Amino acid sequence: MAKISRRIKNYPQTSRNTNISMAIFKGVAFSIAISLISAVFLSIISLLSDNKFIDNYIEYIMVAVTMTSIFAGSVFATKQIAAKGLFIGCTVGIIYVLFSIGVGLELGHEQISVLMLVNKFAAGSLAGALGGFIGVNL
Repeated sequence: MAKISRRIKNYPQTSRNTNISMAIFKGVAFSIAISLISAVFLSIISLLSDNKFIDNYIEYIMVAVTMTSIFAGSVFATKQIAAKGLFIGCTVGIIYVLFSIGVGLELGHEQISVLMLVNKFAAGSLAGALGGFIGVNL
């Protein structure tokens, strides 16, 4: 008869921060910092050059910057906890989207449609979930 052996993997135990709310706050702050640095960088490039590419596609570039910053913030937050990646990532994405909508309403005074809100929340939570999934596995 074959003998069944059960191997136990010994992963190195690292000290992880167990405060989930603090990790989420740090992830959102990291996402906002990346967005602000990218926006300043893009505005400097736009002011100093006569590149029409940035002026024509600034809306799409900012969506890419937003998704990248949510992804990076989720990875940052989830890497600290090393568990609950989808929950932490989605939470970082949703809080970031709420913050950006609040700032946009305060500065723009434009009407927002329900479809646009659903689109932003879905994209933010999916980017956060992907970042959380990857952050757990790093």
